[in-house]
Amino acid sequence: MSRFDDTETALLERLRTMKAKPEMTLNLFEIGVPLNASGFSQDEIMEVMFALEQDKIIAFASANRLLMLKKLPS
Repeated sequence: MSRFDDTETALLERLRTMKAKPEMTLNLFEIGVPLNASGFSQDEIMEVMFALEQDKIIAFASANRLLMLKKLPS
């Protein structure tokens, strides 16, 4: 598994733990801090988030928030 895949898996698990669903906004710090503590860098996390944004699953919102647009991929 590549580092991108590992980061994506960890990020999706974190979002599931937070019960992320469409039209919900989440604090980026509540996502990033635990992932950083698990050994993922901010650059790795953002790379996965940009991919999810490109797939129109999430959108970046103001005030360090993340908007869920669609259900998480399985």
